[in-house]
Amino acid sequence: MNESRVTLKKEDELILHSEVEGMCPLCPKSLIYEKEGKNYKEFEIAHIYPLNPKKDEAELLKNEERLSKNSNDLENLICLCVSCHTKFDKPRTIPEYRLLVDKKKKLLRQRKQKEIWIETKIEQDIVLIIETLYAENTDLTEDDILKYNPKTIDEKVNDTITLLTKRKIHRNVQDYFYIIKNKFIELDSISPTTTEIISLQIRTHYLLLRKQNQNQKEIFDALVEWMTKRTNQNNYEAAEIIVSYFVQNCEVFE
Repeated sequence: MNESRVTLKKEDELILHSEVEGMCPLCPKSLIYEKEGKNYKEFEIAHIYPLNPKKDEAELLKNEERLSKNSNDLENLICLCVSCHTKFDKPRTIPEYRLLVDKKKKLLRQRKQKEIWIETKIEQDIVLIIETLYAENTDLTEDDILKYNPKTIDEKVNDTITLLTKRKIHRNVQDYFYIIKNKFIELDSISPTTTEIISLQIRTHYLLLRKQNQNQKEIFDALVEWMTKRTNQNNYEAAEIIVSYFVQNCEVFE
């Protein structure tokens, strides 16, 4: 029995367009173009698993993962530029199908990450930590650099953390651990339990991300993005340093 093509609501199109951040996920092409002062749509909504697969497509995909039993479900739909959509459909291949499934799964995980931003907040005192990291007079001394055994972090992270991210965490902890710790001590002297509250908030957000069965690299990146957005700061590097601090402190990873 054939499924009928559903006309998407404008709201659903906006969700799918926002999900890929206005760029075709298969090529670096903008999904909107401007001409004579007006913006025009240059994308189509693609069914990842075909709406009504032909006999050869059904046979090709019979053992492949499906993101939804309903082909018109948003979980089975993705924004593609017109040329990529045409290429994806004609002819459909296993490698391209699996690639798009993987990309859509990542987009769905990212959407869930953003949904839990509402559930967890972070004290604005964390902004003072960020400002400290970016202060012009923050010079590292030998006393500031943490002497620690890198195995402490190595034992917490698994193989889903890339080598580059692991090195970044090591370096951040080594260079900034005491600077952050001393700033927290200063904040606690002014407003007791500041460190404890922020630590609990970060731990809570970490656990919510872990509950979604995300890997450690995705969790690390999601924590950094959450902190950046929640504090209304554009200091992505400072957020990475602070999350690294809490990896060492055991609020993030075990």
